[in-house]
Amino acid sequence: MLQMNGYEADWVALAKAGDRSAMRELYERTRSRIFSLAYRYAGNAADAEDILQDSFIKAFSSLRKCQLNENSYFATWLYRIAVNCSLDHIRRRRTRESHANAEWSTRLSADTENEGSATPEGEYLRGEIRQQVQRGLAKLSSRKRMVVVLRHYQQLKIGEIAAVMGCSQGSVKRQLFRALAQLKKELPVGLGE
Repeated sequence: MLQMNGYEADWVALAKAGDRSAMRELYERTRSRIFSLAYRYAGNAADAEDILQDSFIKAFSSLRKCQLNENSYFATWLYRIAVNCSLDHIRRRRTRESHANAEWSTRLSADTENEGSATPEGEYLRGEIRQQVQRGLAKLSSRKRMVVVLRHYQQLKIGEIAAVMGCSQGSVKRQLFRALAQLKKELPVGLGE
């Protein structure tokens, strides 16, 4: 689980008391992971920054009221806030765009991009795969996309995803299975196998 160590618990306690330097420390420690999650949902850096900002504003404004302590999971709590902010952002964007099918983009992990040879053919193939995965992810429901992003891009365990989503591990496994099956159908022959 995403449990705090003693050092992080101290920062949370100080932040709950209103210590701005503690809030800054918590922000710096978790910013990149929350930005990555937001980027996977929003598809662009500008919207991801907005989601990141909204997430931390909500987190720090409700931190005093929440029941986090050394046995709680600050990161799980923060992920849940970020997921909700991401979903709210997507809903607002869809409303503004009159439910147009906006392009949702994502990047494959840096490891995937750097694998293999740097030949033009290899670069082209990676680009094609990336676009197909992006299109497939865009067609998933928000819950299925959330499970895929948290599992395969954020590398959370099933139990951690269940805590973030507020559901059972069985539900997470079902959503993940269905999402991957749907993605496999969306990918052209050869890529989905």
